[in-house]
Amino acid sequence: MTRGKPKMEMDAGGKYHTALANAEGGDQYSYDPKLTVQGCRRYGVRNISGLFVCYICRPSKPHTWKSGIICTELYLSATNSYRAVFNLQMCQLCNRYARPKVDVDKYVAKVLDTFELWTGQREAYVGDVHHKSTGPHDSSRCRGCLKGVCTMSDANKKKSRSKKKK
Repeated sequence: MTRGKPKMEMDAGGKYHTALANAEGGDQYSYDPKLTVQGCRRYGVRNISGLFVCYICRPSKPHTWKSGIICTELYLSATNSYRAVFNLQMCQLCNRYARPKVDVDKYVAKVLDTFELWTGQREAYVGDVHHKSTGPHDSSRCRGCLKGVCTMSDANKKKSRSKKKK
């Protein structure tokens, strides 16, 4: 049996989109798993809390850990089609990427809130209203950090600090 290339990202279609489409205000959005930055009017990264589960190193008793930072890339087109991509984290036991488990209601709330901002249905929040993770973030295991898109990546932290100094 030949193994394919390991997945480092997970498309958030399926049950996540179904829940979003059934939520109040969510029926205006369709899911497009092929949407890219070039085909969208807005792109951004949001952190969603959840769990990661690695079935590879211990199939009978999967290794699970909580994460306040599941780097999620959001794409929104001019026609209200969208795509969401979860960036995976590597397991500390086997160094392979593990799948995220995100609370569907939290996902829907975060994505719809972001789209309301992007489409002018609400104003930007003033100050630090959103939860900030205070726990450790292992940038060497986060796919979003390795790609340079995670809000907790070293590169993005430096950008944020330099903006505050100005």
